[in-house]
Amino acid sequence: MGKPGEHRSCIPRCKLLVPAELDSVGLCVYHFTWSVEEACAEMHRQVALRKATAERRAEMASYVRECALLLARVTSNLCLSDALKRRILCTFLSLMNLRENLERAPGGHAPELRVPPPELFPTPAVVTDWRNSESNANLRSQV
Repeated sequence: MGKPGEHRSCIPRCKLLVPAELDSVGLCVYHFTWSVEEACAEMHRQVALRKATAERRAEMASYVRECALLLARVTSNLCLSDALKRRILCTFLSLMNLRENLERAPGGHAPELRVPPPELFPTPAVVTDWRNSESNANLRSQV
């Protein structure tokens, strides 16, 4: 790694700086978000096709947590352009969708939906047939 004040490119021909928050991955914000979104798409395919084992889903959940933490650190310490803010929000959305898909997957950790007993539901309101009611018949005869 270079010195703290030294310009460090993330990949060849990239002119963007690698922020200190992303030193561990060695990518600029743009390329980091792009790689996260690509990884999320691949993991989503694995979950959708039910090719992800329980261990793999645990790895995916860990990946989601780590990437979300890194993105949160980036957004809290840097002044970002509107385009990068939009990109980061899209990446957060990809991570959230993946997390939700992991929870919904067979064998996921989503809590079971509990339905309350029927006696706890209020009785439906009685709705009269407005076309055949007496008051409407009187109004129609007056017209």
